[in-house]
Amino acid sequence: MRCEAFIVGLLIMTGCASNRPATSSRTVVDYNSYNEDLSSMRPVYGVISTNVPATNRPTAPVNKPATTPRPSDTRKPTAQVEALHINRRLDLVLDTIATQNRSIRYAPGYRIQVYVGSQRQEVDAAKLLIYQNFPELSPYLSYNQPTYKLKVGDFMRRMDAERYYASIRRLIASAQLQPDKVDIRRSLLIK
Repeated sequence: MRCEAFIVGLLIMTGCASNRPATSSRTVVDYNSYNEDLSSMRPVYGVISTNVPATNRPTAPVNKPATTPRPSDTRKPTAQVEALHINRRLDLVLDTIATQNRSIRYAPGYRIQVYVGSQRQEVDAAKLLIYQNFPELSPYLSYNQPTYKLKVGDFMRRMDAERYYASIRRLIASAQLQPDKVDIRRSLLIK
């Protein structure tokens, strides 16, 4: 029984073996020998004129490879090519953007609403309390009959507003953090 199993196993193993030779018949490709002439695809430029005095020009002739225009090239090979002044154009665009940014005065941000109510004396007391403890925050008092609203601060980031909000909340329990339009210049003054 063991002998028969051994023979069957041996037949199976030899039957699955491939019929190709053990030596590799791969061809070796040398990728370093690749060479293609792309000179016909290169752009052809005309002569660039410069106003250099004749005394500063090199005396020895400069050997440049002769370039012939491609047959499909419709440009004149002797046309003057103007230098592109990218820096001047970029400066002009950046100046325009800076001018537009200076005209923007308000941006979305956060303010802390300190008081909402109908009592003028209470809103004045809250305004004085905030001013004494946080002189860097600008107060904004609005009145829409019969309600006074007092908001403070010009915060561009919520993280800055929350830091002040925690301190103000200890003084005035009814304070709330609210999204609002803020003055950009004043927001830069808050530290």
